[in-house]
Amino acid sequence: MRSCWYTPFCLVLAGVLLLSPIGWWGTSVAKAASSMEHSPSVSDKVLSAGKIIGAYGFEKGNSDGWKPRGAYTQIASVTEAAYGGTHSLKATARTAAWNGAELDVKPLLLPDVEYEISGYVKLDGNAAIPSVIKLTMEQQPTGGTTAWKTVAQTETADTSWIKLQGRYTFTGEMNALKLYVENSNPAQAYYVDEVEIRQVSVTPTNPTSGIVSGFEDGTAQGWVSRLGAETVQVSNADARTGSYSLLTTGRQKAYAGPKLDVTATMQKGNRYTVSTWVKLALGEQPAKVRLSVQRDYQGQSAYETIVGDTAITTGGWMHVAGTYTLAHDTDAVSMYLESPEGTSSFYMDDFELSLVPPLAIEKDIPSLHGLYQGQFSIGTAIEAFQTEGAYGELVQKHFNSVVAGNAMKPVSLQPSEGQFHWEEADQIVQFAKQHGLEIRFHTLVWHNQTGDWMFKDKNGQPMTPTAENKKLLLDRLETHIRAVAARYKNVITDWDVVNEVIDPDQPDGMRRSKWYQITGTDYIEKAFRVTREVAGPNARLFINDYNTHEPKKRDFLYNLVRDLLAKGVPIDGVGHQSHIRLEFPTIAEIEQSIEKFASLGLDNQITELDMGLYSNDTDRYETIPDVLLIRQAHRYQALFDMFTRQQEHLSNVTIWGTDDGNTWLTTFPIARLDKPLLFNERLKAKYAYWALVDPSKVPPLPVGSMNK
Repeated sequence: MRSCWYTPFCLVLAGVLLLSPIGWWGTSVAKAASSMEHSPSVSDKVLSAGKIIGAYGFEKGNSDGWKPRGAYTQIASVTEAAYGGTHSLKATARTAAWNGAELDVKPLLLPDVEYEISGYVKLDGNAAIPSVIKLTMEQQPTGGTTAWKTVAQTETADTSWIKLQGRYTFTGEMNALKLYVENSNPAQAYYVDEVEIRQVSVTPTNPTSGIVSGFEDGTAQGWVSRLGAETVQVSNADARTGSYSLLTTGRQKAYAGPKLDVTATMQKGNRYTVSTWVKLALGEQPAKVRLSVQRDYQGQSAYETIVGDTAITTGGWMHVAGTYTLAHDTDAVSMYLESPEGTSSFYMDDFELSLVPPLAIEKDIPSLHGLYQGQFSIGTAIEAFQTEGAYGELVQKHFNSVVAGNAMKPVSLQPSEGQFHWEEADQIVQFAKQHGLEIRFHTLVWHNQTGDWMFKDKNGQPMTPTAENKKLLLDRLETHIRAVAARYKNVITDWDVVNEVIDPDQPDGMRRSKWYQITGTDYIEKAFRVTREVAGPNARLFINDYNTHEPKKRDFLYNLVRDLLAKGVPIDGVGHQSHIRLEFPTIAEIEQSIEKFASLGLDNQITELDMGLYSNDTDRYETIPDVLLIRQAHRYQALFDMFTRQQEHLSNVTIWGTDDGNTWLTTFPIARLDKPLLFNERLKAKYAYWALVDPSKVPPLPVGSMNK
């Protein structure tokens, strides 16, 4: 499981993709769930001039998505005053001029588009001196300084309703946009009613600018039923902002839900932020949802999870947000909401798909691999799309070794028997050759991410342990290895021949995979012997596993390798995945494992290194505390100091991902923000990088922190 890439769970058991469509990069193994036609995407942001995209009258008796601004401010829908209808929003307990009612309008607005914003305001009691009432926009630009822009203002001293109206536009990417009403008299309460946001200029036509669905035009805006049986319709029964949301009912399958075609908006190689808000319909029990992608290409479909299982209730709107890179060729791409189990009805609102601005690396900082020249090579896991652009530049600058995160796994190369897909693997190999990089191969044999055809008998049924099936399975294994090794034998230096064969909970320590059930340990021996025969005597052949620091698992693996070596099986080294955390394992445990396998005369490699910031599988941060990144940096420094001590027994250290924007830990073991690598999602060096390059640039460990 630890080798999965961008997925919360690798739901492939012996190569069988479960129907619930969690997928992985580079996997194309299941037919589309539905060929249903649907209309092009329409969004609140992609509307003609003059369209209302937000209207707030507070007639439901709630705040319509508005929030209090200020530590003590209170807001509530009241009936004691109203401009239209029977309700308005009242702001009380204000202690500063800028206190009052505010609305998050980032999901509604696009850059370089002009909007007209209006609303009615009424003072709660006559003022001794005139009050200045304003509609103000707080702008928090990405990478910039917060600014406040007045949209409209007026001066009044009486209690009549006064209309505020003005035009607003902004440029560039914004982290936040907040519209609020302020009053120059900080002690005075006020009412606000009939706020309206209207688009008055046509949206730019750049197809990659993004999509927003707020449903305020009363239509589903391109969202359709994914399977055709469920009902997807606009509802005014509940909404996070405005008056409408999208309600999905009548779901018959967990993977049924609302679906949006985003083919025209997304382009290969681009990275996007994806965000929506979800709430269970009344009467439903607490449940979970996830946000997923379906990619269709040449008649086959693959599925990927953007945001993993997220708890939702009837009590409030839950934010479901993540990032996604379209890394593969596609004929069609769609996004949809599903659940891991159950068929609860739910609302969604304020969906937004936004293009992340182009990335750029820091070119004036030291090269990472240069620091360890002569000790061991420094690698990173990549996908084919990361051979180009800023990702390609980052790899060339900091790493002298690469491994394919997914493109060389069995199901990626041979999804069906005899049908090899070489394109993405070849692209990575060509990139490495062009720039003089070593290549690790991952992986020839694994119980996961292997086509289900591999484990079916000659009649197409699941294999059972018979002599005939054993021969058939070993023959298929040999055919796969011969094809792959022959293609890459002259360019790949190190091979993960078999992956994750140990299960310390079994009496003999062997994982009860389909491989083991049908062949015992013969598949391991066969894989190494065939790889050596085809790849040649200079290839370095590894057995790879996770949690090799755990004494029980380490010893089972040690005994297996020792016995295979005694039989003349050509094993050159052990790969230690090293998916570790801030708290565990200790560095001493990792070092002891390296030394134990070195005692067999074997090489060691750290094959999938990352360092998660959580100590358990349940915590979740909205923003990572800086103190954790400092602790991470010191632990990376101590870890690499140990690697340097062990350089005689260690030939490669591979980081599992280029940057924090490309890590499987954002979806495993749960959906949450994690930053386990050396570069952040904008490809900028973190404390963890500087801990290896120039420790003086890293703040000291906080008092009481332990560096294990």
